[in-house]
Amino acid sequence: MEVIFSDVQVKKEELEEVLEKSGLREIVNEREMPFTKLMEDGEIKEILDGVKRIKEKSSTLVVVGMGGSSRGAKAVNEAVGKNNGNLKFIDNVDPNLINKVLNELNWEESSFVFISKSGRTLETVTALNLILKELKERKLPLGKKCTFIGDAGNLFEDLSKKFGAPFFKVPKEVGGRFSVFTPVGIFPLAFGGYRVDEFLEGAEEVVREPEEALKLAAAKFIHYKDGRKISVAMPYSSFMTEFTEWYVQLWGESLGKNGKGQTPLKAVGTSSQHAILQLFVDGPDDKFYQLFFVESYEVDPKLPEEVEILPYLSGKRISEVMEAEFLGTLHALRSRKRPIVTFKLENLSERELGRLMMFYMISVVAMGKLMGVNPYGQPAVEIGKRVAREILLKGREDGAGKVQLEGGGGVK
Repeated sequence: MEVIFSDVQVKKEELEEVLEKSGLREIVNEREMPFTKLMEDGEIKEILDGVKRIKEKSSTLVVVGMGGSSRGAKAVNEAVGKNNGNLKFIDNVDPNLINKVLNELNWEESSFVFISKSGRTLETVTALNLILKELKERKLPLGKKCTFIGDAGNLFEDLSKKFGAPFFKVPKEVGGRFSVFTPVGIFPLAFGGYRVDEFLEGAEEVVREPEEALKLAAAKFIHYKDGRKISVAMPYSSFMTEFTEWYVQLWGESLGKNGKGQTPLKAVGTSSQHAILQLFVDGPDDKFYQLFFVESYEVDPKLPEEVEILPYLSGKRISEVMEAEFLGTLHALRSRKRPIVTFKLENLSERELGRLMMFYMISVVAMGKLMGVNPYGQPAVEIGKRVAREILLKGREDGAGKVQLEGGGGVK
């Protein structure tokens, strides 16, 4: 992975000054960034052994988890595996989604992993109870079909003991959106057949050399102070769409506190060029841009020598068209002196995704330090969770079965 800062619109001296005065280089440690303590060989082996036992009788794993409990694995599954069919995700309580996933399963050949730090996540517990009901009705063994992941001592660990099912603990100090390198991400990725050793090695490389991740935080902070409070992530690959979802949660939930924050905005090249590039180039100069370009592809079709309509396409590879589109966007943004950092990824591999995800986790914590906010926790999210619980407890519905919305003071 190569990170290019030549278009960042900040002088090297200014970046260095921010890095020196802020002490960012001293915060990349296991105390300030608990997620940088990666699993040891024994812990990885325990997960791989657990996955091996499940795969003996299951060809599909359904990952049930919300937000950070599933988004990291989902991003890697899309980018590296192009949505590998043996991993399915229930990451919303949309009745249509849950119904579709469950109805498409071969239940005898499917297993389930339920992921929640607290063991009390509303959406996860909702899906859990529906799945348990179905497993019981089909007389399938809960202990062999279910795996639980969460904080030690939580309700999921209690359930695992009740059913005789495996339980893998997540370090208490590692929050959900930072947990992709714990069993939260490693267990489903191992089931999916991904090289989790390379994924972790990619992350470790960035932990050893975090300078560029810190440099990105410094550059974004300088522009944030200058009014660029929107942070665009635009990969030139359809298979990095889920990565942008992961990025949005990481950047938005970590920094949006106390009236501060840098709003993450996702786009995907080349499709978004026909939707939002006009705004990027000719709209307000209030954004910081991160472009991602994949340099090699497993499959790269070649156009015929005789083509219709656009003769300059003759004999071109699809990747050449993609690169031309990418360079066109880069040129357009440069022409308006927009601040840009470009990531060149060798390919969409486990190692590259490991590097990229650890890079951003380190960078967002550094950005939080510069902004003066705690990048951990999500106190505002708890407001909505509390209200949802109150609604469900009180059963506030009108005659048509619709939840009544009250203004002002919330649920009454």
